[in-house]
Amino acid sequence: MSKRPRIAVFDMAVATNSPAGSCVLAEVRGLARQFDVTVFSSRCDAQGEPGVDVVKVPIVPKPVLARYVSYQFMARLSWIGWRLRGNTAAVVQATQGQLPGSDIAYAHFCHRAYLNNQWRESTVTGVRRFARWANHRFNAFFEARAFARCQRLVVPSHGLARELTAQYPKVAERIVTIANPVALDRFARPAGHDRGAVRKPLGLEDGHVVLGFMALGDFARKGLGILIEALASLPAAQRAPVRFLVIGGQAGEIDSFKALAARHGVGEHLVFVGMQADVRPYLWAADVFAFPSAYEIFSLAILQAAAAGLPVLVSQGLYGAEEFVVDRHNGWQVARNPQAVAAWMQTMLAERERLPEMAASAVQSVQQYSNEAFVQRWTQLYAGMQAGGEPVRA
Repeated sequence: MSKRPRIAVFDMAVATNSPAGSCVLAEVRGLARQFDVTVFSSRCDAQGEPGVDVVKVPIVPKPVLARYVSYQFMARLSWIGWRLRGNTAAVVQATQGQLPGSDIAYAHFCHRAYLNNQWRESTVTGVRRFARWANHRFNAFFEARAFARCQRLVVPSHGLARELTAQYPKVAERIVTIANPVALDRFARPAGHDRGAVRKPLGLEDGHVVLGFMALGDFARKGLGILIEALASLPAAQRAPVRFLVIGGQAGEIDSFKALAARHGVGEHLVFVGMQADVRPYLWAADVFAFPSAYEIFSLAILQAAAAGLPVLVSQGLYGAEEFVVDRHNGWQVARNPQAVAAWMQTMLAERERLPEMAASAVQSVQQYSNEAFVQRWTQLYAGMQAGGEPVRA
């Protein structure tokens, strides 16, 4: 029996609860059917599974910049040590700029573009603003070097492909688009699901129209502030049934947005549940998913919400979503400002009887983003690169 080709995959956290890492996790599990995969990561949820070896990369967990800096240094040392022990890889893949010199760079962001464009609109201030700027600057430095040297640059959306081409013109011919996957069966609302069991303890009544919002953090960029301002601008009678169910976020950021909602007089309309190991029951408890983000590559949250049976509200031109959301069919695309979002809320509330029909359309539309289609695209890419050739010296 011939020996299977080995590939090496670098990602800081190949984990279910990581937006980019969950995509790498799905890829690794799929590729392991045909290849031996060695993962260099601080955490890998596929550890111990057939065809997957894990090299544990120790990192500093906090703050975020220290996590990226320590991974850059320790991943390189781990790679060198692995090679010195006589191991080789036919193809090396790394997320973003986490190992400049890899054959495949898997981009989920463009830090240079964000700093040049959306950063100026950020409302974050003080130490938190400096920390985020430093993190983007550090990653922009390494992504530039990784993208310049890779053979293939994989992106999840055509929007990111356009952006990378604008920022790094020489990469245009090396870009391959593979849309993010979503675990369709896992997020599908179970038949007979009693959402009242989740809503009632949170103070959400049957007559409420619940708008879900989900993000690990960076609520300002994701549009929670715009949603709050839009709601506050509605007449009291119109906004009375509306509730926001906010999933995710750290304590400090949650407190800031609670205070923002209180200042606008709508504090009682927001329910914060923080970080959750399983977000599905909270998505199933909502009626709509609202996500007027300033910048995304292809938000996994949007796909998960659609798979959970929610029509989705997104800002116009949002990467990834522009390829999926059809206005008033499976969701809405609106201008990213409080006035436009408020007008959408009024329309949505007036036509709320259409929400079940739109929810069904959202579920149908998201079927194209299955794990199976995702793995097939990656397998084709690796086959095209003739995995099993000479080892890469990154």
